[in-house]
Amino acid sequence: MNGEAASPTRRIVWWNDRFVPEKDVRLSPFDRGFLFGDGLFETLRADDGRPLYVADHVQRLGEAVRHLRLEEASGESASRSLLEAPWVWRDRIAKLLARNGLQRGPARIKIIISRGVVPGLGLPRPAALTRLILAEPYMPPSLEDYARGWTLRTLRHGWTPPTACFKSLSYLFYLWARQDAADAGCDESLVYDKDGRIAETATGSLVFLNEGRCVVSASPHRLKGTAEARVVALFRDDGWIVKEEDLSAENLARFDALWMTNALVGIMPIRAIDGRPLPRLFRSRAARYRDLFFRRGAENSLATM
Repeated sequence: MNGEAASPTRRIVWWNDRFVPEKDVRLSPFDRGFLFGDGLFETLRADDGRPLYVADHVQRLGEAVRHLRLEEASGESASRSLLEAPWVWRDRIAKLLARNGLQRGPARIKIIISRGVVPGLGLPRPAALTRLILAEPYMPPSLEDYARGWTLRTLRHGWTPPTACFKSLSYLFYLWARQDAADAGCDESLVYDKDGRIAETATGSLVFLNEGRCVVSASPHRLKGTAEARVVALFRDDGWIVKEEDLSAENLARFDALWMTNALVGIMPIRAIDGRPLPRLFRSRAARYRDLFFRRGAENSLATM
């Protein structure tokens, strides 16, 4: 099964503290995650059975849980699991990978927290959350894809929602943005916020580069990526100047290169926006920092054992 997707009758998921076959999972039609997208998720990568940067994702999930009132009505935290040490999460995910035969090569992990079944509008305290962890094979971009770089298409009708700073199950906007790019033959969507500031892509964060200098978007209406934070930390370790600024379309000409970051692809250079080539890709540096990002992630995984 290594590197191959198991069938639904064989695939195992972690569901409310148990490992069960996918076919045995039962979700109520009144679950608010299904009805309203009322919940959160995190997507992370595993390599050779080792999940990367687990603590980063659990920390971001826990912060969003508190902001969105996902603590259970009993007064406990959103889930006892969220209070557990990163090594507990890492061990749980590693066991899930092993049960699905995903101990070689890359895999995609998705952690899902839903408010579950609870009546009322607004954000009522959940009686019992629905919690899932899913694991499946992941095919990363090829070395040729990384060398070539991706293209972006500006989303012209719409902007990031007020909940953009949370990794919400209400994900339809980003699926729409990604489809808009795909329909135009592009790899990703460039999304602005309601005030005309560059925010992010449909699936990642952006870092704007000159020689020895990096700028990230200061828009409050975007998700601050776990990969972005790690990559920026690598820049600082190497003496780069790193700043956070409001960026508009007119500012794009200031930069030599643009990279997209996320937990799955690591670093992907951008070669063009709306058909206009960027001056440079910084290919060799992108490859070096991408390798370092994943290598540090593996070391981080071992450190949480």
